[in-house]
Amino acid sequence: MSSRSHKLRTIAVDLTPILPGGENGGAKIFVLELLRGLATLAPQTQFILLTQATSHEELAILDRPNMRRLMVLGAAPASPQPKAIGLASRLLSRLPAGLRNAISSIGFEPANNTSDLNESGQLLRAHGVDLLYCPFTAPTYFEMGVPTVCTIYDLQHKTYPQFFDAAEVAHRDHIFASACRRATAITAISDYSRRSAIRHGNLDPTRIRTIHLRMAQGIDPDAKHDEGVLTKFGLTPQKYLLYPANFWKHKNHEMLLTAFGMACHTGLAPDVKLVCTGAPGARRDWLINASHAMNLADRVLFPGYLPSAELAVLLANCRGVVFPSLYEGFGLPVIEAMAAGVPVACSNTASLPEVATDAAILFDPRVPTQMAQAIISLVQDQALCANLKERGRLRAAEFSDSKRMVAEYWQIFEYAMDNVKYEDLLTGAYADGWAGRCLDIQVAPAVDSQSLEMDLFAPDWLPQPMVTLQASRYGKKCGATLTMARGSKAKFLLPLDAVGGCYQITITPTFVPSQTTGGDDHRVLAVNLEKCVLLRGESAMVKLFPESVAA
Repeated sequence: MSSRSHKLRTIAVDLTPILPGGENGGAKIFVLELLRGLATLAPQTQFILLTQATSHEELAILDRPNMRRLMVLGAAPASPQPKAIGLASRLLSRLPAGLRNAISSIGFEPANNTSDLNESGQLLRAHGVDLLYCPFTAPTYFEMGVPTVCTIYDLQHKTYPQFFDAAEVAHRDHIFASACRRATAITAISDYSRRSAIRHGNLDPTRIRTIHLRMAQGIDPDAKHDEGVLTKFGLTPQKYLLYPANFWKHKNHEMLLTAFGMACHTGLAPDVKLVCTGAPGARRDWLINASHAMNLADRVLFPGYLPSAELAVLLANCRGVVFPSLYEGFGLPVIEAMAAGVPVACSNTASLPEVATDAAILFDPRVPTQMAQAIISLVQDQALCANLKERGRLRAAEFSDSKRMVAEYWQIFEYAMDNVKYEDLLTGAYADGWAGRCLDIQVAPAVDSQSLEMDLFAPDWLPQPMVTLQASRYGKKCGATLTMARGSKAKFLLPLDAVGGCYQITITPTFVPSQTTGGDDHRVLAVNLEKCVLLRGESAMVKLFPESVAA
């Protein structure tokens, strides 16, 4: 570690998106591996893992002398949308058409979605945090002045928006836009993901680096001799193909079933089966029914989400791995199979050619005849498979040095510490216009005089008769106090220091809609923010709210 390491005394890591079991896919495996490595690499640095209730105890495996958990969410959100939709839908009819359209397109993800412990925007500072790392992209606990690093896995919703409903696309767009706007530095798990992020986020290429998932590990030799797991699922060594993936639409299971059925009718040995692992759910149930309808029930298995040890046994004893995904940010199962000495056939799309290179059979995942031929080759072409195994081991070796991956993340943490810049930014307002008990404003230095201007609206149904706003800078009050009555609009003006810096606008009193007007909106709210701009010199204006969404 360099001499700059002393600056990274405390790092907060947002693990609130982690769910129990395998719902997070390969991202969860990566994050756990990375954190173990960071704890070892930087024993003098304290790591605070921000968690939510449903996975808090499961994450106890990460506890170390320099790594501890801090539960900041009592429960996981029921959906990607905050519980604001009930109240917001009642308000939409009162808003101008332009604002209604903006809210519909953005969704209701808050501009700074904080838990009850972070409503003041001081959670990180309260724990002396020097840097925030967001391994699941969203800078949810971002605080001004605290360097932030976000990891981007993929932008699948840009390429395949049809796989998501409109609300989910808007939610993903907002998360991506927030990461682009607020992160000091960004990591991408492949060059493909990096290029996509630069293109869609209009990012400065110097702000985003590729750090591959270097986690390939060989299979325990004992796994090949553990017949108990195979007996449990009625499998015979070398008599089945494996597809280890969750049942998300982009994983392309429908086309795999089609191609496997074609292979079965064109020479695939009748005792060869297909095993599709992954967490149970409606999609898996649908695919099971589809396999029955295709007369493949006795040849396709869906064993569910498997513990790592059991999955390792299936991988060690399979004939090959077939990976027909339409979209991958990296494709970790491909490398894991290669490290295990298993031949691979995979898609020729997105990041997979970058990861697999010439060490796998590549096919177009949208053409079932190509996939069927790849399946037959995995089973019947022994010379090809022997060659694939050898090339696969060499390729996996390039992704086996997890210490290198950890060191590269530490380097980008140090880079972020050295490249904090004040940029014009507002947090604390939700996309539907509601502000909580405080708004945080970050202002870049300016040559000319500058000021802040906000247009506010206090609906006539507010439970409190008056709302008061007071600005402060580094704990000292500044500017005039504004008091507005419910049912009124007001303009808040604040002269700003030319050197820039951070300002906080405290709004009192607040209310919780679910406790006053009913519904399921549990946010702490104060007043509606219609517009917020920075005015510089005689004509320059910087729009802080409403926020724009990445194209």
